[in-house]
Amino acid sequence: MNLDKTIKEGKGVFVFSDPAGANSVFAIIDYLIGNNKIHGKDFLIFTNKIGVFDQKYNRVVERVEFNDETGTNVQSNFNPDYIFSATSLNNFEHLWRIFFFKKIKVYSFIDHWCNYYKRFYFEDQLCFGNEVWVIDEEASKEAIEEGIPKNLIRVKGNPYYEKVKMFKPVVSRKLFFEACNINEDKIIILFISDDIRTVFGIDKKGDCILGFDEYSVLTDVLETLNNLWRNNKLKGSKYQFVIKIHPNANFHKFDRLIKKHDFLDIKIIKDCDPLTINFYSNYIFGMFSNMVIESFLMKKNLLRVQTGQLTSDIIKVKGIKDEVVKDIDNLYGEMSIFFSSNY
Repeated sequence: MNLDKTIKEGKGVFVFSDPAGANSVFAIIDYLIGNNKIHGKDFLIFTNKIGVFDQKYNRVVERVEFNDETGTNVQSNFNPDYIFSATSLNNFEHLWRIFFFKKIKVYSFIDHWCNYYKRFYFEDQLCFGNEVWVIDEEASKEAIEEGIPKNLIRVKGNPYYEKVKMFKPVVSRKLFFEACNINEDKIIILFISDDIRTVFGIDKKGDCILGFDEYSVLTDVLETLNNLWRNNKLKGSKYQFVIKIHPNANFHKFDRLIKKHDFLDIKIIKDCDPLTINFYSNYIFGMFSNMVIESFLMKKNLLRVQTGQLTSDIIKVKGIKDEVVKDIDNLYGEMSIFFSSNY
């Protein structure tokens, strides 16, 4: 793992508040534990009250609302050598960076290819930390273009990706599906929902500035599935369509939309292990979330759909970049090929 000596040998505090940040942090934590580092002695981990993460790490994560008193207590009682900060679009990690910057080394990690500068600017305060880690050269270039100083950027990869490639579920398909109330006897189509409208915003007409969002793409996919079913190219009764809600989104956000598509057995899930549902699904539709990258790394049957796309593809992973359906007129043909490949 491409970590600095300070992280490998020093005492550190890790902070995150969204699932992608948590995944990267825990990939590093697994490495540290594997090298005999001990929670409470060599590292601490903090998230806020809404932080989402794998519950197997419950015993090592503390939930706090950061303020100067929190920072002072951590500094005096634990005396860390560094802070390793994920970079979400809320100010939880930002407050840690502001407090500890110029006191100890502050690492900031960007796990994706978007909103580089926005992650560091809150309430008229800007703080990058001492180093900004990005996942590849493309991310480095884009981060510089958005205004992050070149001298702060380090290309480090994403420690979580290697973990994904090696992933094997610890629970059987039968038991996992029972726990999630998914029909084990059906072929599972997984739709990975992003939280695009919230993160990227909408224009004056009420449309997402990217040209698509989770609502429009889900509509296009379901309507195309309906057309395939009507044309006898898809036997709807064989499948269950499982929608994985983004951890930060409302569970019922698609209720009105899916009522229009009763030809298909549709199931909504949210609080289940994303790697496991990815692993056990037969077909996967997605846009550009980290969970879509996980599907790709796990070599799943994946079709990326961004119908109406007005911007360049956000994902820059070699082999998946631009492998996406952008034109609604091409979706029927692409989905026909997609489903004819295996089942």
